[in-house]
Amino acid sequence: VLREFAFFTRISDDDLDKERKVVMEEWRESRSAQGRLSERYIQALCGDGCRYCERLPIGKEEVIRSVSSQTLRSFYQKFYHPARMAVVAVGDFDAKIVEQQIKDLFEISPEDISPLPRCPVTAAPERPRYSVPSSEGVRVASSTDPELSFATSMIDCKRPRMPVRYVRDVRRRMTEDLFHRAFSARLLRLTLQGPPEGGARDLFSAGTDTSEPLPTLSPLSASLAPVPGRVRCALKSLLRELERVRRFGLHGAEVLRAKRSMLAEFEEECIECEQRPSDGFAESLTALFLDEDHAPGVLDRARMAAVLIPCISEDEVSNVAKLYDFDRDVVVKIATPLMSLRTPAYTAWSWLQACRQLQLPRPSLDLPSEEDVAEILRSVATEHLEAWPADEDDVVLWHFPECVKGRADSRLKLLFDATASERLRKTSQSCEIRRREVHTRGVPTPSRAGATAEETTESNSFGEELILQNGFRVFVKETDLFEDEILFKGRRWGGLSEFQESGMFSGGISCEAQVNSMCAMMLGICGLPAESMQECLEGRRVDPSPPSMEAYTTSLDASSSPADFEVLLMLLALLFLKPVPGTGPAGRLSLVKLGLLAQRLAEDRDPQSKFHRRVQSAITKNHPYTWQPSLWRILRLNFRIAAQIFNERASMPREWTLVLMGRLPPREELLSLLETYLGSIPNGELGASSQRPEDLEMRQAVTPLEIEFPETSVREDVRLNMVEPKGSTVLCFPLHMASVASAASSEACAGELRELMQLQLLVRLLETRLVEVLRFQRGQVYSVSVGTDLSLAPPLMGRARRGTLSISFECDPAESDELVAATRLELERLQDGSATFTEANVAAALEQDRREFEELIHTNGWWAGTVLDLYFSRSYVAEKEIGQTMSLWWTARQEVLRSFDVSKASEKLRGLFPTARSVTVAMRPQGQAPQAPQARAC
Repeated sequence: VLREFAFFTRISDDDLDKERKVVMEEWRESRSAQGRLSERYIQALCGDGCRYCERLPIGKEEVIRSVSSQTLRSFYQKFYHPARMAVVAVGDFDAKIVEQQIKDLFEISPEDISPLPRCPVTAAPERPRYSVPSSEGVRVASSTDPELSFATSMIDCKRPRMPVRYVRDVRRRMTEDLFHRAFSARLLRLTLQGPPEGGARDLFSAGTDTSEPLPTLSPLSASLAPVPGRVRCALKSLLRELERVRRFGLHGAEVLRAKRSMLAEFEEECIECEQRPSDGFAESLTALFLDEDHAPGVLDRARMAAVLIPCISEDEVSNVAKLYDFDRDVVVKIATPLMSLRTPAYTAWSWLQACRQLQLPRPSLDLPSEEDVAEILRSVATEHLEAWPADEDDVVLWHFPECVKGRADSRLKLLFDATASERLRKTSQSCEIRRREVHTRGVPTPSRAGATAEETTESNSFGEELILQNGFRVFVKETDLFEDEILFKGRRWGGLSEFQESGMFSGGISCEAQVNSMCAMMLGICGLPAESMQECLEGRRVDPSPPSMEAYTTSLDASSSPADFEVLLMLLALLFLKPVPGTGPAGRLSLVKLGLLAQRLAEDRDPQSKFHRRVQSAITKNHPYTWQPSLWRILRLNFRIAAQIFNERASMPREWTLVLMGRLPPREELLSLLETYLGSIPNGELGASSQRPEDLEMRQAVTPLEIEFPETSVREDVRLNMVEPKGSTVLCFPLHMASVASAASSEACAGELRELMQLQLLVRLLETRLVEVLRFQRGQVYSVSVGTDLSLAPPLMGRARRGTLSISFECDPAESDELVAATRLELERLQDGSATFTEANVAAALEQDRREFEELIHTNGWWAGTVLDLYFSRSYVAEKEIGQTMSLWWTARQEVLRSFDVSKASEKLRGLFPTARSVTVAMRPQGQAPQAPQARAC
């Protein structure tokens, strides 16, 4: 295939005409608010007279619509030259064999390529390289976009690209990276805690970076997301902190944490050098060929980091702030949503902020001019500043040298030790850990060397199930899939469906329930605010996430390296032991509300968000579960209730199921850790039982969402004001599963599993078929997506699953009706038998499933997620044992793969969903009249 791309691509008039609309659709997808912002950013960065400003890589609309096949053939013949190509091959293969294959396929004389021979090697064209002109002083480029989600600002101090070829270049880049890490952590504190001098919070987020937006530039950048109406104040806040570092430098603790964090990443990369995806190595080698950047191996990079990073001084890191030269080559890009009557809420908010700043409200308030920015720079340079407050970690680092190694943090340890009396008082010491080995039949063993998708008949030990003293159910499985990874996944019954409310200014799911995790992070999870938690985890390969609520469950995901596994367990214990406070500093709480309001207003400006809400409303008959919190409801957000909801989710360990997968400690050490950190967590108040409830009991106690698909077909055109016309179309059909799982019948549960797997294969077939029809035969879309959603079906036993099957595509708005008609026609032909899937179609779907499965079974995440899903499946209620449930699942999967053929696919399609009953929602620009559909058979 690569050889055909390189030398023998056919570019005929017919090929070009068929592909024009596909490329136009790809171009149309890039014309979002973010795409327009990126284009304006490049234009601002380059200035007038630079070739990079003329067009983006996708090209111009007029060129895509009118370019001739001869022009494309000439371009292809000139620039696709063997002398300017390289083939990069990375993977698990015999290098000599692959090298010989590459030579056999690509070693060809340029003159012998037919039908488009290339010029001789000596005349091969050089790669075009364009420079970016310099500019004096500060250049400000401001713009507004009515569809932009949030106001953004970028400050770039332009400088030529600096290749990384020698050790000194590596040291320079590492020094800059250390500065960006340390300074961005300080900016996080500024965002959450406010300025040291006091005053309002002006930022939602901010950070710095060494970017490479163009091949010839490597500017020092600073980016920020300001509070609406406070762009000037936000710019001044960020520049003030840069100036503070110029004068006083960074604290030693800040630099040390950045070093720990950076070294931890190199260490992880080194440990897992044999498990890294091949595309990372391929990208490095590609950069070596294109840009002559160094491409050392993983081990060499880690060795350089271990030698260089400890030798980089605090002053060197702090002096990076002085490289932000604001005298020349400075580009400030500011973009804000448009203030107009079409966005009354955002406009009113911005005007309110203006009044707070004692300024006259006007549309240009958030768009400072070059003179304004220059004045801000001058005022900051002469402003009296105090040093940043002493870092609270300084004393800890001096008194606890072990923290330098990044293996323990005194704050976490002290917090956990402080709960000892409560744990001893509330936890029963009479129970021991109940252990049971889990055996499966046929299920492959996760192993880097031997995991395959082949079925076996042998029974083998798959893992171990533990019931801790407090009822925590923990499934543990040791794997060697990744050397430096332990994955942690947890779940319990009870989710958003429990928090439905009603009222004049509210309704749907409680606002507090929807945002409880975000509120908890700001108020303080595990006894620490977000910024302190980040500092505690610097240098540790621990990635925790707060619990998140779905419709019927609450989930928890985290990961760590084996070296930091104890820290992960300590965090989980503190999640249960240290309830989130129901209040906090007023400024911090205001920032949460401001963020939620900004996000809600952004959704009202974004056409895709509005379209998605209309789709959800149409297919659920406007069920309250799909409603978004109103602005008034966000303003009335009760943090005490949000914290109470969060704490209730993490108060009863006996209701949770956890799956641990990866490079676990030796079993006895693991049991001791689990007993210390998880088994000692009490269940609620003093005297609460640690007896684990029955799974069926917890499942049946869930509040169901009674969501019905419309009884008759619905057709809705969503007409929106858009900057550039775009079209999105979704067709939805009701799904009714025939199988009904019963708690008393394993066979009924197996039937449901088989039906779900057949549905998955059928979705593959449908998507492939519609891509073939709508893209390759009609040439009117870039891609088609087919998917199912059963997530809102009540999990109660004895009820058939219901959901939706959706077909979605982006297209020219004027062609939406035609494409809908073509899609319906193809579905009807497949259902009535006038068109059928072929044996080749089915074989391709099975092969695609096999290849994806072969990749998935070599990841801890897939195995952990599968085991957890099976614990919460209907099959587990019938089998009552996870080993038997996994065996049932595996047997059902193998049966489906062996028996699935053309007749099964056609039979499943005919009985799956009624094409006569559907919901069709199309997004169109305001004012466009729909055209009569003109479907044609393909």
